[in-house]
Amino acid sequence: MSCNLLLKWITIFITVFWSCQTIGKNIGDGWGKITQEQAQFYKANDVSETTLKLTKKWYEIASAAWGNYGPTEFWLVGKSAEAAEDLNRKYCEVRKEKEPRLRLKDCLGRDYSFGDYVRDGGAGLNTRRGEHSDWSGFIITLSAKYPGPEEEDYRVVVLHEYFHIYQHAHIFSRKESERNSRNQVNPWWAEGGAEYMAQLLYSRQKGVRPGYLKEKMRQKLRSLKDLKKGESITEIPYGERAMIAYDLGTWFIAYLIDRTSEEAYLKGFYRDLNKEGFEGSFQKNFGLSSKAMLEAFHQSFLPLSEEEKLKILP
Repeated sequence: MSCNLLLKWITIFITVFWSCQTIGKNIGDGWGKITQEQAQFYKANDVSETTLKLTKKWYEIASAAWGNYGPTEFWLVGKSAEAAEDLNRKYCEVRKEKEPRLRLKDCLGRDYSFGDYVRDGGAGLNTRRGEHSDWSGFIITLSAKYPGPEEEDYRVVVLHEYFHIYQHAHIFSRKESERNSRNQVNPWWAEGGAEYMAQLLYSRQKGVRPGYLKEKMRQKLRSLKDLKKGESITEIPYGERAMIAYDLGTWFIAYLIDRTSEEAYLKGFYRDLNKEGFEGSFQKNFGLSSKAMLEAFHQSFLPLSEEEKLKILP
């Protein structure tokens, strides 16, 4: 075989090899793309089938409205610490299966586990999207209290946590610093957005009482009394005073959408987020800098009467 022919075959081999590597990466990482794969559900032994069906129903409503992103897991915790511990072992087995490099003992010994949800209640999203992770995906945990599945707010919480999936699915980077810059570190933006969109979607469901959205948004205005003079909602971190940022951040998203449109927020901003970054996408889709919009919100909108503020709601 001549040197030229050998060189030609080597070149073809290298080209095909790297093409396959690239295709493999694209196939293996469907982050940010709509998927037909449904969420996986796991529950503790003391969680009823009724609660499971309820959670699935509101996941389906959320994914139908905002798109089905994944892979997604739901872990449902009940009131039994023993059942939560059994679920915790199952969780770590699943993690080990999906992330082979993970050490089982590290998972079992992690700082916050399902037993804490039995004690503290609440719900949360764990986004797995690290630079060195074997598996990218979303893990939602829902507990039996604050709120419990018998409460109306449980349905909204499922929508709220799913909207966090929508937010994170539109941030492609694996770098934590880049993900934080696009979603903001303090809760005003991410939590405000998830809460407003969840309440808005719930208010549009058949059978939900008229005036529901205004009722809930009126309740959130109570946090105004706790906002310090001259303080911006952007300055409030997660922690003791986070609820102020949650509540008034919800109002900021309502204000932003009223000033622009739901389409600009839900489609435009998140469409351009990766390319433009947070501030670039904000200005492109809302016509002002985030600083200018926040100043108008604090100085012109929040001082209005309650009734004037409620007029911006659909």
